[in-house]
Formats: sequence, structure tokens, C-alpha cells
Amino acid sequence: MRAKVRDIVLRLFGNIKKPKPGIHIINSHYVNSDALNQDKDYQTFEDYLQYLQSIGEFICLEDATTLIKNKNFPKGEVFISFTFDDGFEECYTIIAPLLEKYNTRGAFFINANYIESDEAYQKGFNQRTLTTTKNPLNWNQIKHLHKRGHLIGSHGLDHEDFGEISYSEIDFQLKKNKEILEKKLDYKCEYFAWTFGQLQHFPPTALKLTEKYHKYIFSGTHFKNYFSYNGKVINRRHQEAFWPKSHLKYFLSFNKKI
Repeated sequence: MRAKVRDIVLRLFGNIKKPKPGIHIINSHYVNSDALNQDKDYQTFEDYLQYLQSIGEFICLEDATTLIKNKNFPKGEVFISFTFDDGFEECYTIIAPLLEKYNTRGAFFINANYIESDEAYQKGFNQRTLTTTKNPLNWNQIKHLHKRGHLIGSHGLDHEDFGEISYSEIDFQLKKNKEILEKKLDYKCEYFAWTFGQLQHFPPTALKLTEKYHKYIFSGTHFKNYFSYNGKVINRRHQEAFWPKSHLKYFLSFNKKI
């Protein structure tokens, strides 16, 4: 019932809202919640990009991060940056090619143990991420994305809830995932987004540990503000391509606060 009421409210108010100037970092996972016809999913994501392009200018996460960190906020302009969590295969087959077609690059936050995992592990992972029919990227695909200019960030080793595991396990999840990504891609992994996105999933102890390993940290909450945790975390807004356009218009309609 609550979800239905929320959907009605977003549809009603979203249809009369207009996007406000600012830097909007979108946090997504896939094109659609279940595996459908690939041609249909391709068209869904392209329609989504075409709509967003009519609203604002696409920029990569590195540029968005620099502007936000320097508090260099655009006046009268809408900037949109794309991030994708978890590392599903359609990031390579559908999402990245279309981002490139529209002259931008995405940021993909990866759980290394999910990549090329066996069926039993994938079943558990998909339960944690509330998906049912997704497959993971493989390392060759991730390396190719990296070479094509897309950003590869860390999302923890196993998509665990940092609000529920021990201090030592958080440290292991952060350290090991960073080590694997850096070894596989031969780069320095400075970007991290925590799983589940809300503040209750990322206590201050987790923030302190994460700062040891990563320069930039991203949430999936408090989209009306640029920062959480006194400027130490940059906020993103969860939005999937198949959601109604009215939802997106609503989320982009706020004057964001520092």
C-alpha cells in the first residue's frame, strides 16, 4: 500500500515539476528488473537517455565529483552523471554502448566476488540485491569498459550490509575488493559506493575505514543535498531506466543544498 501511495504522489507531482539547475548523480543497477528481450531493453535505455538529454548535459562521474568537491555548482545548467552498482552483464551489452553513443561514460561499482562466480554464489548475491534473473559481468568485459574510459569503482567484496557486519569484516570487504580491482585493471581504485545506499547501512565506523582506502565515497540517499557526513560523502539518487518519467522529473526538481 505504501509503495502504491508513493507511486501516485510521484506521478501527480512529477508531471508538474521541472528540473532545477545542479549536478545530479543518478544511481542505477540495470535496464529492467528482470531479463527481457535485449532489443526491448536496449530501446528502453535509449529512450531514457534521449529524455534525459532533453533536460540536461551528460558528464562523467570524475567531472561531477570535481565540481561538487570544489563547490563549483552550475548556474542555470543541469548536469547529469550516471553510476551503476553491482556489475550486471547488461552494463556491458546495453548500458555502456548507449552511454558512448550519447558521448558520455558511466561509473560501474563492482563486487569482485560476484564476477565470474558460480551458480550457488550468484543465487545468494541475487537474493541480497533483490534480483532474480541477472548474470554478472566477466573480467574481460570489465577490463574493456575500463579501457573505453568508463570508471570502475568498488562496491565491497560480497555486497554485504556494512551496518550489520563486524568492524574487521568491513575492513576485509573494503581492502580485498580494492586489491582485486587494482590488480585486475592495473589502476588506483579511488571511488567507492556502499551497498544498499542508506545511512543505516553505513555507520560512522564504516566511513572511517573506507576513508583509509578510497578518496571518494558515494551514498544512494539524501538526494536533495550534495553531501552527507559533513561533506565526506557525495549523495546519489536511485533511479532505474524503466521507472516512470514523472518520478525522474520529481527527483530532479529540487534546489540541491550543500
